[in-house]
Amino acid sequence: MKIAIIGAGHNGLISAYYLRKRGFDVTVFEGSNKIGGMTDTQIINGVKISRASYVLGLMPKNLVNEFKIPVIEQDPIQTIYLDQPIPFWRDKKKRIEELKKAGEEKFEEFENKIEKFKKLIEDKFTFVTSPPSKEMIIEEAEKIGVEELMRTSAKDFLSKYLSRKLHRFFIYPGMENSPAYLVSYFYADWSFVEGGMGTVADRIAKSAEEIGVNIRTSSKVDKILISNNKAKGVKVNGKECDFDIVVSATSPAETVKLADLDAKFHLGKNRWVKYNIIFKDSPKVPKELEPFASSIIDCDAGEIVIPSLLDKTLGGNVMEMMGDLDEALSLIKGEVIYEEKITAEDAEKMYILPAGNINHLPMIEPYLFDGRPVKGWGYKSPIDGLYITGAGTYPGGQVTGIPGYNVAMKIIHDLSLKNS
Repeated sequence: MKIAIIGAGHNGLISAYYLRKRGFDVTVFEGSNKIGGMTDTQIINGVKISRASYVLGLMPKNLVNEFKIPVIEQDPIQTIYLDQPIPFWRDKKKRIEELKKAGEEKFEEFENKIEKFKKLIEDKFTFVTSPPSKEMIIEEAEKIGVEELMRTSAKDFLSKYLSRKLHRFFIYPGMENSPAYLVSYFYADWSFVEGGMGTVADRIAKSAEEIGVNIRTSSKVDKILISNNKAKGVKVNGKECDFDIVVSATSPAETVKLADLDAKFHLGKNRWVKYNIIFKDSPKVPKELEPFASSIIDCDAGEIVIPSLLDKTLGGNVMEMMGDLDEALSLIKGEVIYEEKITAEDAEKMYILPAGNINHLPMIEPYLFDGRPVKGWGYKSPIDGLYITGAGTYPGGQVTGIPGYNVAMKIIHDLSLKNS
């Protein structure tokens, strides 16, 4: 059986790997001239930068281990820098003590709730062939006393446990009225990846190619071929190619366009900006930040990382950030020899990313749980033989690899039922 996968981002590559392991003939079509999508390492004058995504934290350990992704666990994980640095150490006891010292007396209770809820999601609602409904998660959350993460808003949940000044470090703007579930979703042990985030895609692709997956770059899918409500293949660079199953790992907005499906998505106005900076020498940070400079620095300027402090394979002095560059450079000082600015509009063109939405769809209702991307779809479109994966499917955005694994298991499950 021949399977076509549209998009060589990390989810498309993971689905290709697991489908090939089950013996299917798998071809991945990538429209650009390189794999990875937003898990992208760019080399500038011999220096490696993570051009788009820049930290890894939501990919389950079994996937990290399967593909031998070399993570660099900085400690502290992150540092909130307002009036004084507040480091988030990897050791839980040490982390709680630090937050209490900063006046956050309820932080331990906050973290215990998050920890219990995340374990519930990990154990029962991560590797699934059909996304769970909100009601299913609430039912299980009630059994262990953490239903408030589903029943209250992120804003109310954070207000109960943390000072208002810290809220923006735990939830993205525009998500405060969404379920507090999202606070736990983004709360993770974020780490760097040796050689930049492109290493994630490179390692997955290497594993896939070693077992026979065919990855074709500069091969843009123009159309998903459909006959009698059944996917029949893809049109690539103007040429029609027959396949038994098609998996779209692009944004759902791109998928419905390619398949001419009757579905519309509100992608939102995306105004994010990512900066990639190379300094001539190792940059200087304020004295009080020096012990924490290798962590993720969350401050008024935005979110800043200096991965080259830990990763010498980058070959230069690298700073990456999302936020206000001028303000960041007033904090992190040094002679800049390269500067790149990437906006949502740029990403739309570079990564075939409708509206420049880095999560493919907004991480708000109705695009959560089994409503992502459309209620009733899950990992399968209304077209027989057309499956969907990527950040626009459950559980959602960031570099997780979970949708890529789940869609492969869904296909295997469906075919086993058909053949039984």
